[in-house]
Amino acid sequence: KTLQYNVDILLNDLQLQPFEVKHNDFSPPMECAMDRTPAPPVHTNPPPPTTPVPWSVGHFTLTDGTTNACILLELAAQFSFAYETEMNTMERAIFYLPPDATPTGTCSGESGMITLTFSNDYSLSVRFAIVGNGVYSITEIKVTWVEKPPLFPNAKNRDESHTESVYPHLGALAQLGESYRCNSAQRFSFSAIADKAVVEISQLKVQPFQVTGNTFGRESVCGMDPTTPGPSTVRQPIATRGSTTPSSRGTPTGPSVNSTESAPPPSGPSGGVIAAAVVVPVVVIIIVGMAGFLFYRKRQQDSPLVAGGLE
Repeated sequence: KTLQYNVDILLNDLQLQPFEVKHNDFSPPMECAMDRTPAPPVHTNPPPPTTPVPWSVGHFTLTDGTTNACILLELAAQFSFAYETEMNTMERAIFYLPPDATPTGTCSGESGMITLTFSNDYSLSVRFAIVGNGVYSITEIKVTWVEKPPLFPNAKNRDESHTESVYPHLGALAQLGESYRCNSAQRFSFSAIADKAVVEISQLKVQPFQVTGNTFGRESVCGMDPTTPGPSTVRQPIATRGSTTPSSRGTPTGPSVNSTESAPPPSGPSGGVIAAAVVVPVVVIIIVGMAGFLFYRKRQQDSPLVAGGLE
């Protein structure tokens, strides 16, 4: 019969073979996807969480060929590099500078460079130079790495080596013979692509010139580190005779006089008080005398008596 519209046919337990039938029996069947028995799920235990490696501060010394240190360096560093995997995805390798890295380099009177090498193919180099007026600075930071396991798992460009440098403008760090300290983290990017190759340095303390006794000299602290002002040990200048003391506006106020040369003020009554006590009574007496004289003359003019007797 011809099926009409809106008719549903439900088939089950279907098995068929329209070609190459042998011995009037089915060949081994090919099951449809709906009949396939799903494989039991495989339960895998997730790997235990890894404890992040703490930043470790390394202490490194570079000598001038003798036992005398010419560069002293302490720092902790974190490396962060983006790389492409075999699955064409981007991953990030993050690792740290081991405190037992091997220091090598050169040092002279005008410049110096120390290189910290670890795992044979990885290194961090810092170059120092005198930048004028007896001060020094960091003029170059260079990093070398190779994309290979275990630091770069499943790297597509396996064993590819990279060397990149940055030239930071940090300005003068410290005077020659002094050390420079900056505990705050400083981030340096080694690629024009943001965050592709980044090195973060913290707990930095360095002295690349005029090291005495293989120890750090007086510290110069970076502005990023919080500081607590201590009591001042600078003696304040004492004004002496003939010297000038700056006013609050920065202009001289005139010579100051030593207070030991001024006579103490009198403890008794002042001269003005004594003069007032004498002058006031005298004035009163004069006024009273003049009033009496005028009164007497007035009586004389009004009296009917004349010299020589009565009229």
